[in-house]
Amino acid sequence: MTISKIPKLPKTKYSVDNDPPPPKTVCIGVSLITKEVHHIIQDDRHIEIPVDDEVVYLTVNYDVVNLPCGGASYDIIADILDTQGYPRRLWQIMSVWIPVENDLANEIF
Repeated sequence: MTISKIPKLPKTKYSVDNDPPPPKTVCIGVSLITKEVHHIIQDDRHIEIPVDDEVVYLTVNYDVVNLPCGGASYDIIADILDTQGYPRRLWQIMSVWIPVENDLANEIF
């Protein structure tokens, strides 16, 4: 019986145990609502309802939506939206999310 020496593989930058590097840019969805609201009294309670809402999709740097605290930088996103025709004085950000593929969403839910 002979024992052959297994050749060493070259070192790779990332191993199987580590996560792959994050992408440089990522697509996000942003839910916007108007600052202007309708006022309604229902069951003796005052309710404010935004006049309009809209969903906008953007491509931003990965660091903008993955801060060390785990959230997204709404200020940077608001500045980007302001340059694309959604003035800060009229709109405010309600939520930000990263869309996922249907296959992945079905696994999660």
